[in-house]
Formats: sequence, structure tokens, C-alpha cells
Amino acid sequence: MARPLIMGIAGGTGSGKTTVAKKIREALPPGTTVILDHDSYYKDRADLPFEEREKLNYDHPASLDNEQIGRAHV
Repeated sequence: MARPLIMGIAGGTGSGKTTVAKKIREALPPGTTVILDHDSYYKDRADLPFEEREKLNYDHPASLDNEQIGRAHV
């Protein structure tokens, strides 16, 4: 059995991270790769009015819910 490999791809907004991840997945055998998109794990700020949420900086690392992504099951 092959050992799992975790690969992180970092970069700024619009830098091509998703494109690179998809190209890697295409190059590997089908069903052997999972893409876990960190942008899918923003902190839930439903406690704030919409006008306040519009002011939040979603590019700031503090906007991401790292505890939730750590519990993700893929």
C-alpha cells in the first residue's frame, strides 16, 4: 500500500493555485487524489449583520477556520 502524500499549494488570490492542483490531479491515477480547498473553510460570521460582513477582509488568514478544516473527512 502506498503511503499518503500531502501537498500544499500556496499563493495569492488569482495566482493559479486551483489550476496547479487540478493539473496535478489529472496527472495521477483516477480516484487517488483529493483536493481540499482551504477557501471552503471560512469562519461562520452569521452573527454579524450583512453590512459588517461586507467589511471583513476574507483574504486575511484570520478569516479561515483552521479548526474546521482539521476535522474534515474526505
